[in-house]
Amino acid sequence: MIATPSFSFPLIAESDSRLEVSLAEVDLEGEERRLRENHFGEEWRDGINFQAALWSRLSFGERLTLAIEPVLTTPRDGRDVYFRRGSLRLVLFNIALKAGRDSLWWGPGRHGALLLSNNAFPFDMIHVATASPFRLPGILARLGQFEVEGFLTRLEENRDFPRARLFGLRLVYQPLEEITIGISRITMFGGEGRPGLRLIDIGKLYFNNPNQTGKFEVNELAGVDLRLDLPIGRILPGYAAELYGEYGGEDEAGFRPSKPALLVGLEWRYEGLRVVVEHANNHVRNSPDVWYHHSIYHSGYTYRGNIIGHHMGSDAKDLYLRMDLPFLERWTGGVDLEGENRHLSSPVHEEIRRLGGDVTYSEGTGLSYSGRLLYEQIRNLNLSSENERNLYGVLTATWQF
Repeated sequence: MIATPSFSFPLIAESDSRLEVSLAEVDLEGEERRLRENHFGEEWRDGINFQAALWSRLSFGERLTLAIEPVLTTPRDGRDVYFRRGSLRLVLFNIALKAGRDSLWWGPGRHGALLLSNNAFPFDMIHVATASPFRLPGILARLGQFEVEGFLTRLEENRDFPRARLFGLRLVYQPLEEITIGISRITMFGGEGRPGLRLIDIGKLYFNNPNQTGKFEVNELAGVDLRLDLPIGRILPGYAAELYGEYGGEDEAGFRPSKPALLVGLEWRYEGLRVVVEHANNHVRNSPDVWYHHSIYHSGYTYRGNIIGHHMGSDAKDLYLRMDLPFLERWTGGVDLEGENRHLSSPVHEEIRRLGGDVTYSEGTGLSYSGRLLYEQIRNLNLSSENERNLYGVLTATWQF
C-alpha cells in the first residue's frame, strides 16, 4: 500500500509575539526628514518620533503560518497606523508558498546587500521557496544541500512606468557545512506603457543572448555571494569567524555580470563578543551612477522612492565597523562607526560619517530596554556646499511573549 501524505492542520495553534515601543528625539540640522536606513523605508523626522510595532505569528503545526505586524507611529503624511508586514505561508511537501507583505534580504551582508535588503518598504508579493534545504537523489546527494526561492511583486503606481513588475530567483548551494554559495538574479519589467512578459519569456531572458530589444529590454541585476566559516576554533577554542562577500553586476556581457559592485566582510565572535567589518563599493569607473539606474526605467531600482538594494545608493562606497560586547550580567553594549562617500564620479562628493553607541538591559522574562545615541556628520549634502550635523537619541522597550 502506498501511503498518502496528510494535510490536516492541528486545531491548537502556537503563537509568539513581540511588542516594540520606541521614542526618539532627532535633531536634523538642515532637513525635515531623513531615511532610516535598513528599516523598511521608514524616515526620521526632525523632533519627536514615536513608534509602536506589534509583530505576531500564529502557526498551525509546521504547514500553515499567519504573520502580521501593525505599526502605530507619529502621523506621517496623514497616516498614523499601517501594516508594515503581513503574510500567509503554506507548506506542502517541501515547498513553501507565501502571499502577503514582507521584506527580503539576499546575501550575507550584515549592514547592506547589493540586490535585496530591507532598506525600502516591504513588497506585496508572491514568494515561493523550499521549506528546508534538500539534496539531490541517489549518488548526487554527495554534492551537498540546495535551496531555491523566487518572488514576484508589483511596484508602486507613482513611477515612470506605473506598477512595473519585479521578479527574482535565487539558488543557494552548500557543498560543505563551512561553505555557502548563493546565485541571484532580479528582473524589472512591464508596467503601464511597457510590454509585459510571460513565464516562457523569463526563461528566454535567462538563456538567450543579453541586451535584447523590444519587450526583452528590461532592467536586470545579478550577483553571486559566498559565506566561508573559518576554522579558527580548531586553533583558538571558543572563537569563531566568518568571511563573506557579494559580487554583483548591473548589466550583462556574454552571460556574465558587468559594471560590477563588491561587498566584503568579516565577522569575529568569542563568547558574547562580536566584531563586524564590512565594506561595499559600487563605483564603476567611466560609468557614473550606473548602479540602481536604467536607461528606460528612469525611476530606477527603487520602491516607494527608496533603493531596494544597498542603502548607500549609486556610485558610492561604504565602510562599516561594529562591536557588540557584554559588560555586566544582563547588560550588553555596542559601538559602531561608518564612513560613506556618495556620487564618486562627481567633482564634489557627499561624505557621511556616523558614530553610534547603544546599551541594552534584558530582564530575562521577555522584557528588554535599550538606548542608542547616534551622531551623523554630512559634508556637501546632496552635492551642495551645505554641511550638516545630526543627532539621534532613541529609547526602546521590547516585550517578547
